[in-house]
Amino acid sequence: MSGESAKTEPVLAFGVIADLHYADKEDGQNYRKTATRYYRRALQHLKNMLETWESDTLCKPAFVLQLGDAIDGVNKSMEASESALQRVLAEMKSFSGTWYHIWGNHEFYNFTREFLMKSSLFSGNELQCSVMPGNAYYAIEPHPQLRILSLDTYEISLLGYPEEAPQYQTALKIMSINPNEDQNSPIGLEYEDLMFVKYNGGLDMGQLNWLETNLQEAIVKKQNILVIGHIPLHPNSTDMTCLCWNYQEVLSVLQQYASCVLCYMAGHDHTGGSAIDSAGILHLTLNGVIENKKECDAATVYLYQDKLEIVGNGRVRNYSVGLKFPLAKN
Repeated sequence: MSGESAKTEPVLAFGVIADLHYADKEDGQNYRKTATRYYRRALQHLKNMLETWESDTLCKPAFVLQLGDAIDGVNKSMEASESALQRVLAEMKSFSGTWYHIWGNHEFYNFTREFLMKSSLFSGNELQCSVMPGNAYYAIEPHPQLRILSLDTYEISLLGYPEEAPQYQTALKIMSINPNEDQNSPIGLEYEDLMFVKYNGGLDMGQLNWLETNLQEAIVKKQNILVIGHIPLHPNSTDMTCLCWNYQEVLSVLQQYASCVLCYMAGHDHTGGSAIDSAGILHLTLNGVIENKKECDAATVYLYQDKLEIVGNGRVRNYSVGLKFPLAKN
């Protein structure tokens, strides 16, 4: 942090956290059997992080962005989906600010999209949210010069929809490239096609148009844009098997309006990662809380006059992103 920024106080702070995967269950392993999942410990990590945010003396976070997979899919087989969700939501209530949620693949292992639209995990019900009726993607403006766009990266998906849904049928066609009986497996796929697995998804044209409209408005209003979603969008910020199906289309829109876009934040790939794309946009994949035994992986974001300071906790690193539109002085 520069001396000049250190002399000024942030005008806003908020938390970001991803991939809690809570379950009332002994430790287990991920799908590939390459990492341990500390199911019960995730709730204690959340509690500790909330205490950290509540006691922040620099600038207390006004809200938290929860980037998906709040509970693990194992809850479904344990018939504990709703009870696990209630335990997580109860812990979240100890935070005095607002929660903004995104749905990951594990939300859809536990619940239908119809259920989620009526649940506390649907943030479109928040007064501060601008949402198109019937959709899960939304926008918030926590500051006159900061707009946050939350994407639904499972709008086209084999998860959460009845088979007759057009989004499911579109996903079925997309996934025909995957020859495996278990379509969560990428075996046999070419490198550039490794993202075509069942646990990923994509955006339809309507959402891409919504995204572009918001970016156009932001430029006119001199607003800085932060975009969030569950699935990463840049191949250098994640494993190829954890990319959004149509990441190139989404990237193209973001890069076309790079004059206002600061950063894209995601979860999904628990090992985390980061990259700066060809248009100068930071792509940050947060490490998953579920795979850290010792402490909570999360970030606190501070909005200053001229920059966003992303302060990592646990395995999450620190980042500094210059604002495209410095804040107007009062």
